[in-house]
Amino acid sequence: MTKEIMKLSQSFTEALRSLDKKKAVQLTTDALDAKTINIVDLYTYVLAPGLSGIASNDTEQKISIWEEHVQSSIVRTVLEIAFPYVLKEAKASSIKPLNAIVFCLEEEYHEMGARMTTDFLTLLGMKATFIGANTPKDEILDAMKTLTPDLVCVSVTNYFHLTRLKDLIEQIHANFKDETYKIVVGGYAVEHTPHAKEILGADYYAASFEDLNSIKEALL
Repeated sequence: MTKEIMKLSQSFTEALRSLDKKKAVQLTTDALDAKTINIVDLYTYVLAPGLSGIASNDTEQKISIWEEHVQSSIVRTVLEIAFPYVLKEAKASSIKPLNAIVFCLEEEYHEMGARMTTDFLTLLGMKATFIGANTPKDEILDAMKTLTPDLVCVSVTNYFHLTRLKDLIEQIHANFKDETYKIVVGGYAVEHTPHAKEILGADYYAASFEDLNSIKEALL
């Protein structure tokens, strides 16, 4: 990480903690326009560190719920504004692109990691669809029937939802026995649970753009 990116990260985090939406958006758009940062580095070194204080997994909640909502809203705005830059940086594919769906489980509302994952997959030349946070199991299965994805990507922040994720993966395997797809898991709860991929029955674990790129290379 360059000194310039480090400075941007610190300034963005300060704006986020101050609930200064205007400054947070201006900082990121100025950097993207000046091409002093790309999308991968913006998400990895600026947005993700800013979000790290929002997650409600700590034993002591550092910020109030309303502040968490405001900060999440600011990051969500930055992600929406960044999407045209994602399209500009996205790799063109000479072959049929891999198809991916990304979602969070029912009662899982921490969607930012999943949304950034969707943009990373788009950068890698995939056809990536974010189907939402708080997605009921039946809707996930229906989306798979309609979209026939090569990759099924799910992000879990809350530890209590890991059992629900394991059940979902078993249901997916039972309902799509003859389909070709791979399941990718990620998120705070997965990252901090030893051997989560094996316990859950997933094919891959991803925590970064590099992980997703390696998964793509393995499937081609």
